Amino acid sequence: MHRLIAISLPLWMFALFIAPTVQAQAAHHPIVAGFERFYQGNQGDAASGGRLLLNELGCRSCHAGDKGSKQAPILDEVGSRIRVGHLRRFLNDPHGTKPGTTMPDLLHGDPQRAEKVEALVHFLASTGTVRPQRIPPKAVAAGRDIYSKYGCVACHGTRKADGEPDRILPTSVPLGDLKTKYTLGSLTTFLENPLHARPSGRMPRLLNSQEAQNVATYLLQGSVTPSTGRGITRYSYYEGNWNDLPDFSKLKPRASGTGPAFDVGLARRNDDYGLRFEGFFTAPRPGNYTFTLSSDDGARLYVDDKRVVDNDGIHATTTKVGTVRLTEGVHAVRVDFFQGGGEAVLEVQVRGPGLAEQPLAELVAESAEALKKKPAAKQPSEDTLDNKPELIAQGQKLFSSLGCASCHTLRIKGTPLASTLAAPALEKLTATKGCLADNPNPGVPRYGLTRRQNQSLTAALASKAPEKTPASTIRDTMTALNCYACHSRDKVGGPQEELNKFFLTTQPEMGDEGRLPPPLDGVGAKLQTEYFKGLLDRGAHERPYMHTRMPGFGTDNVVGFIEAVGTLDKLPAIPPVTFNEPLPKVKAQARHLVGGQAFGCIKCHTFNGIKAEGVQGIDMTLMPRRLTRDWYHAYVSDPQRIRPGTRMPAAFQDGKSVLPDILGGTALHQIEAIWLYTSDGKSARLPAGMGPAFIPLTPTTSAIVYRNFISDAGPRAIGVGYPEKVNLAYDANDLRIALLWQGAFIDAARHWTDRGSGFEGPLGENVLKLASGPDFALLANPEAPWPNKALRPEGYRFLGYRLDKEDRPTFLLSVGQVRIEDTPQPTLIGKEMGFKRLLSLRSETAVPNLHYRAAVGNKIEADKEGWFRIDGSLRVKVTGGEATVRKVAGRMELVVPIRLKDGKAELIQEYNW
Repeated sequence: MHRLIAISLPLWMFALFIAPTVQAQAAHHPIVAGFERFYQGNQGDAASGGRLLLNELGCRSCHAGDKGSKQAPILDEVGSRIRVGHLRRFLNDPHGTKPGTTMPDLLHGDPQRAEKVEALVHFLASTGTVRPQRIPPKAVAAGRDIYSKYGCVACHGTRKADGEPDRILPTSVPLGDLKTKYTLGSLTTFLENPLHARPSGRMPRLLNSQEAQNVATYLLQGSVTPSTGRGITRYSYYEGNWNDLPDFSKLKPRASGTGPAFDVGLARRNDDYGLRFEGFFTAPRPGNYTFTLSSDDGARLYVDDKRVVDNDGIHATTTKVGTVRLTEGVHAVRVDFFQGGGEAVLEVQVRGPGLAEQPLAELVAESAEALKKKPAAKQPSEDTLDNKPELIAQGQKLFSSLGCASCHTLRIKGTPLASTLAAPALEKLTATKGCLADNPNPGVPRYGLTRRQNQSLTAALASKAPEKTPASTIRDTMTALNCYACHSRDKVGGPQEELNKFFLTTQPEMGDEGRLPPPLDGVGAKLQTEYFKGLLDRGAHERPYMHTRMPGFGTDNVVGFIEAVGTLDKLPAIPPVTFNEPLPKVKAQARHLVGGQAFGCIKCHTFNGIKAEGVQGIDMTLMPRRLTRDWYHAYVSDPQRIRPGTRMPAAFQDGKSVLPDILGGTALHQIEAIWLYTSDGKSARLPAGMGPAFIPLTPTTSAIVYRNFISDAGPRAIGVGYPEKVNLAYDANDLRIALLWQGAFIDAARHWTDRGSGFEGPLGENVLKLASGPDFALLANPEAPWPNKALRPEGYRFLGYRLDKEDRPTFLLSVGQVRIEDTPQPTLIGKEMGFKRLLSLRSETAVPNLHYRAAVGNKIEADKEGWFRIDGSLRVKVTGGEATVRKVAGRMELVVPIRLKDGKAELIQEYNW
């Protein structure tokens, strides 16, 4: 199910689909998105809609003792998330404070309502402390952009530049007054991992920590934060060039004073400086406190002079975490930071007992005295609460007796509070009484149900629930989690006209395929089970061209869904495919097929994270891990049949390829080859033509010599491409042939554009990496190890090369007094390409201990007609000397002693692979 995108701020997106785009009055009935879309008015089967409401309104939690339906928010440490004023208003008037809420009014008509609300507020607030925070304006624009693009608009309507509601559709789920409910830290924490507090999955995971903070900043801009005297530290500023943090206590600062806590803007230049921040903060309770330190470049954090987090060194933005046990009270904190060059980042977060994760800067003061002193300017607010133990105790009892504990989990010393409310069983409910009455009696929850909602619940209670089937499991899951808001299946659902324009793409030329989440028809046959589980659990953003994301709903909320689609969605099984060529050659041909000179898959798909030239389709190396093999074959062979309207071109007609000369020209063999090639993932070699520029060097009538940095051949590499489509790279440092390969020669774009830095690898395939170290060596005895240290002091010299009339090189070198000429030439044995290497040696003096190493491998076996097979694939043959196999340091070597006659010797080595 790719990208069930932003479907879930509790109960949402459906509401946007059946209503005209107009400003609407806030609804005072519970908004259940699936019900609003499919069952409101006279739509759908009333009993089906009622069964949806039984789950989404928490009816089963009270009347069946079943918390397996939609779980209400977990209220552990709710006091550290929600402001006191909001708790008070919400409990007094749930529907007026949060229009559309599914939370019933438990105290309507109760003459002691005010007293009970206050007791509940004291109890809930005792679970933690909300810390007011400043709203940094610099993140507002980024948060507004994320809100409008990632899917939030589809559920909650558009918002103005100041974060206030703009256009609320009749079926939108309002967010309520967030500014009086959350602080920046608590809303950020919630948005980053909503399943922690709301495990039901109706609000899924969607944002990373920085994105969550940006969106929270946008939504909370304009919040009034009481002045507390916090956010100030002493600082010392230094200048210098360091690779690691210096001991600032031994340096003289260029400036010092008090200023904003951990603010690198206090520096007087952009690079090569350091800052020390010193202040104090209060640990509200004893226990373990966790500090998160993000920096670019190095930083350390100390508490009471104890190093807690070490993030030292030159690096991009990196996050480190440390934990320390603290007593209740005031503690000294110090942060040391230095900046080398580039971006300067310093962020410090803290969390602990009763302290939600938040910026430490909001909690520190320049001195312990300033921390303890109450700011004169601070005035009591609605969020001020003087805790009263007797009210906390009373509130805890009410939490159980009113039925709050039937829906909500709240742990006291690790044990969840149990509900003492006894509600009748579902089958004993009467349509016109209790919660279903038009005006419920005091003491009975009041939901504010619409007539249609009441009718639907009544119908559900009066009918027997049908037996679960795969089709009903799919339908119920997609309705409850609002998957239909973005995806269609069986021609049901998908974005409606009112929302269509909010689904955006970075590639407009892709049309709807580039901006709308895909239909879920056949998804059970499409996605591999383990990948599907991870996708639904954690979410993903694997379509780089699509702004809308696939959120994560949590594994527990999709139980049975994957099995259900797997049962219904089937494709013909593709039998195993047999090739007549070795697997490396099959993959090499597949590499050519996806490249820019064949099918051109890389024109539209990223590959191992490298962008395509045009649209940025899903990464090809992800597909074998993501897709089933049967679906992959079916889709690639006939894209329009599997996904009508796709821009994916067809390369096959009636099972035949448009490239008939590769792998027999059949769709089956070519598609299977690409599947095997891309299954190598990050180890798959890049296709030819991948990258921002492509300058292939192609030998035609003569060889091409390319001197540059070549991967696995060193910085003094000499590449040689031959018209016969075999190539080599000579390592002039180690005096050896380092690489042999077949097919295309090399792409010069890396070295011929921009700064030309870095190593470039072979462009072709069947790359053979030969052993490191020189090909010739002077050995003290036949058992001596082959040299692998610097060669020049040992008398090895590279003397250059000469070219023949076809620009084919002969490499010139000397080992001691021996001069050697090395002339490689391509060969063709049947259909197999290879090399024949002529080695001519001359010396005026006797050299009794010179040896030539023809091959190295884990296994070397003698083959017929004088050939040797190396590790089962490479075949070599040496004439002009007696080749012997020896074992040194756990590996086998094929070595030829050199016998000079009249000061001359000649060897011929052949390679075939």
